[in-house]
Amino acid sequence: MTASGSPTGPRPADSTILVVDDDPAILTLVERSLRAQGYRVWTATRAADARNLLAELAGAVDLVLTDIEMPGGLGSELARQIRSKQRWVRVLFMSSYSREDLLKQGVDVPEGQLLNKPFVVSRLVDTVRTALSG
Repeated sequence: MTASGSPTGPRPADSTILVVDDDPAILTLVERSLRAQGYRVWTATRAADARNLLAELAGAVDLVLTDIEMPGGLGSELARQIRSKQRWVRVLFMSSYSREDLLKQGVDVPEGQLLNKPFVVSRLVDTVRTALSG
């Protein structure tokens, strides 16, 4: 935080987020919540659609918020593909599984990059803000 008490890091109006989840209710909740905070938000229901959008948006995405398990691919695989081409894009994962359960399944999510479902909107917003500033 700055001396005035406002959070540091990119302002929402300067940040574009791609949300990837196969659950339409989650997509709608996340999209509306982040747009209400001033973020530019794109959505995709499949990893392939997310990759196409990333290519189409040509480097304009700052953060990908992706579910770990989706039809057609794992969010962790999508993250590896994104990072191999666009290293500056931050990735934040969502899952109903704990970090420990994911590790048991062979999915290693770095500390601080997992938003557990279900979540409240304030937790979503705080986690996104932290991901974008760090």
